[in-house]
Amino acid sequence: MRVLLVVDRAKDGPGIWAMVWTSADDDPRLLESKHFLGMAALQVWLAGIATRYGRSNITVDWTTSLKSDDRLAAAVRAGVDAS
Repeated sequence: MRVLLVVDRAKDGPGIWAMVWTSADDDPRLLESKHFLGMAALQVWLAGIATRYGRSNITVDWTTSLKSDDRLAAAVRAGVDAS
């Protein structure tokens, strides 16, 4: 199953939000959503997502804010082997 990974810093407080959506359907569905207070917890979760869905089935939504956050972008790249 192809999925879309969306990761961004929380806008109204501390932490990071990450969501996994179906990407093959015309009507995307939210599969998972999680809030993290630290980068280490995000990286553990990303490793699980990569294992569950397969790294080659994950597309990252490289938003402007994610691209401009070097540390977060590096964690996402490393977590799912994305470019």
